[in-house]
Amino acid sequence: MPDTTHQFYATDKDIFDLLACAKRSLTEGVLREIARERGIFYSPLDTRDDLVEAISQLPFTLNELQEVMGRRESPRRGEKTTSVTLDATISIDDLKAVVSEYKADVGDTEKVVSHSKGTDGLVMSVEYDDMDYSRTRLIQRQRLDSTIEFKQKEGKTVIRLPASTKSKQIVENLTGRIERRRLAPIVREAVELDANFTADERTTFFVRLISELPNHKLHGVTNLKIAPGRREDDELDEDDIDEDATAEARQELLVIVRSMALSGENLIESKEYRSLRDRGFFITSVTWKTKETQPPYDIPHLHAEFEDGENGKSFKYAVKGMYRFQEGEYTKTARPVDDAGREALYELIESAARSILHDMKEKRTPVDNDEEPTE
Repeated sequence: MPDTTHQFYATDKDIFDLLACAKRSLTEGVLREIARERGIFYSPLDTRDDLVEAISQLPFTLNELQEVMGRRESPRRGEKTTSVTLDATISIDDLKAVVSEYKADVGDTEKVVSHSKGTDGLVMSVEYDDMDYSRTRLIQRQRLDSTIEFKQKEGKTVIRLPASTKSKQIVENLTGRIERRRLAPIVREAVELDANFTADERTTFFVRLISELPNHKLHGVTNLKIAPGRREDDELDEDDIDEDATAEARQELLVIVRSMALSGENLIESKEYRSLRDRGFFITSVTWKTKETQPPYDIPHLHAEFEDGENGKSFKYAVKGMYRFQEGEYTKTARPVDDAGREALYELIESAARSILHDMKEKRTPVDNDEEPTE
């Protein structure tokens, strides 16, 4: 008969793994505090590894273990968001109905609540267990939450959601239920780059995004990521990727973009950029600051990227913070943004991205002037 007693308590190895893998939240100072609470004082010469080894061999009650696990959990910083637009107006009653169906199907495995937001919106919150077997045993199961917002806009339904696999699965589940009710498919519209977009066009998308936010002026680029272009046969041999060359090109492009942002020059026309373009590199992610041109003149710190950068898929974004304009100067550090401010910035990024992408596609669509009109 297999021994299953280990399922009901944490071994010293479980505790060791828990303490050892959380260097950022369970710092040396926190470990010493945990020990002091038990009346134990370790030598100042002991390293963090020494403390982990010693503390992991102490007895832990369930409450003590839960407290340590709580300390290692850091707030989800800068969680990225994405959106999808359904090409249909879906009534709030229909949305409530499919949410109720979903809640009934998942039962007690997930906690599902929803509420109306104004006259044209619905917010759905889902708490669920996420299993990650690559983690140490004590933290393989994590309780996560997903807040999904539905809003009617110009005859369509915009859905804003966390850029997680689970959230996307929930949205697809609900959309499928709506389609079954309507007995007709619904077109999903997302910010994605066409497969035949050139390296120039991929970089141009991000350059325009950070430069063309309404009522904002680009204040600086703090970080970006790049990817090498594919070869003509659309295959990319991993052995051909020089990581050092990519890192060097990324730094070069970051310097160029920062310089262009400050001078207002056209990035695409610069000879420094053309050199990188000829080597096939293009931007897949950018973090930037933008100054409001209207009161209160704050400086939001924003981020946008394609999760699948090489293929221009899964567009997501985040608000990292806000530098407040107070008493004639800006705060030294970024301050948190409240829900209303965050929502306004999300909508700004979403609408700008869609508008820019639509404009780019319109300009690259070939027009056959020789086509005879049909009678």
